[in-house]
Amino acid sequence: MKITIVAVMAAMVGTSLPAGAVPAAEAQVVVCFVDLQDMRVENGAKIVASAIFGRIGVKIQWHGPSNCPREGILITLLNETPGDLLPGALAFAQPFEGTHIVVFYDRVKNRPGNVQCLLGHVISHEVAHILQGLKRHSESGIMKAQWTGADYQQMTWEPLRFTDEDVMLIHRGLQARVDHSLQ
Repeated sequence: MKITIVAVMAAMVGTSLPAGAVPAAEAQVVVCFVDLQDMRVENGAKIVASAIFGRIGVKIQWHGPSNCPREGILITLLNETPGDLLPGALAFAQPFEGTHIVVFYDRVKNRPGNVQCLLGHVISHEVAHILQGLKRHSESGIMKAQWTGADYQQMTWEPLRFTDEDVMLIHRGLQARVDHSLQ
């Protein structure tokens, strides 16, 4: 089974940002979420992802697929991930392409802990890769390459955070997307 989500960066008005700064006008990302068939998980993941991005001044606007803009970041959720496809990974993004993310939803569901929290973190991590336009990871927080048992425990109680460098790169990437759309 494949479920498709589309995320689009909506217009953001502002000037170039100093390192780590959050713009005066809140940046927005429109995410079009196809019905997950489990409203509890879907709503919980949306709340978690919104909170994670909200802390850095980025608002996620959630929409259904029928009113989704054509441009955007396409997120595919796989329920039958082949075992030899990136073993151990929960998802992957193609940041240089700028439009495609695959979440291995069957692997997310099989991890211990709260599925809504984990899915919200996985989506946030991969959307950040797309917005940053980089295939990089941080030493700590949500953008770590591999989360530890302590990270999984923490995300159940409080969302992991972006590092200051992640925040700067996300806002720089959002601005670049706006600048590109204006050309």
